[in-house]
Amino acid sequence: MKLIWTDPAIADRLTIYDHIDVENPRAAVELDTLFVQAAEHICNHPAMGRNGKIPGTREWVVHRHYLLVYEHIADKVLMLAVVHTARQWPPLLDDESF
Repeated sequence: MKLIWTDPAIADRLTIYDHIDVENPRAAVELDTLFVQAAEHICNHPAMGRNGKIPGTREWVVHRHYLLVYEHIADKVLMLAVVHTARQWPPLLDDESF
């Protein structure tokens, strides 16, 4: 199974990393590592996440404050977003971030 991080998901990771890095660089690295490890685990078990709020997607809670939104297509797992649980998800229709 091939793992693909989409541009929006990469941007989410970078935003989260930069935000946490200001106060706690070690925690930023550990959380990003958790995202990567969870995504790799999802590649081995793509059906393990719950059905997503957006049709065709799945969601996996990685941390009490974050979930990975992904899509399983053939032999690929596409990471679509890394969402903080306080964030509006799915985005509003006029939101171009997704």
